[in-house]
Amino acid sequence: MSEHDVKIKVIAAGPLRVSGADLCRVGIEHNEHQRPVAYNERGGEDHAEAYSLCRCGASANKPFCDGAHRDLDWDPSETADLAPTASRQTEHAGNGFVMTDDKSLCWHAGFCVREYGHVWDLIDTANSAEETATIKEMIHACPSSRLQVHETSGGPSVEPELPQRIAILDDGPLYVQGRIPVEGSDGRIYEQLHRVSLCRCGASQNKPYCDGTHTKTGFRDPE
Repeated sequence: MSEHDVKIKVIAAGPLRVSGADLCRVGIEHNEHQRPVAYNERGGEDHAEAYSLCRCGASANKPFCDGAHRDLDWDPSETADLAPTASRQTEHAGNGFVMTDDKSLCWHAGFCVREYGHVWDLIDTANSAEETATIKEMIHACPSSRLQVHETSGGPSVEPELPQRIAILDDGPLYVQGRIPVEGSDGRIYEQLHRVSLCRCGASQNKPYCDGTHTKTGFRDPE
């Protein structure tokens, strides 16, 4: 199957139907100050060529759908803005680059904050190549594409090298990497971003994207 056949389809009032994408487990590493700083690989998840992932949060066979959505009182509505992220982004000038910020995509993963400050402050004070590299690493770790790096204002985003796959985050969303197309239940295609996070707890108010509500509802799906 070619990369052009890889797709995620949102099923109306149902799961995410995936074709051709690898599925794996990825953990989040924290530093001694309990700030998220990196990801660690936890291995692949067995699956068929096409498979369905739970997005209601109630499956007993997570991350896969087991039909629990049919008997659950939940809101499957897709409410995310279909307009390009560029229409919502604000720009922040860095040391030789531009950071863009689209708040609508955020789920508060926390990679943009360290014990010594958050990226919006650090970008204003970074002078050395080492400091600039750290800021770019923080931005590129953002699993939602809220934050992006650009060489120039209005230019394309400069993205980290990521495989085309879906990474399951413990007790969190699906971290979709590598510009996998996401098709809405009405057939419209969401903007293809290199990094997006899709809701699988059923409670996001920005479906199909994650908005961090899983941390409030106590969603659990450990490895």
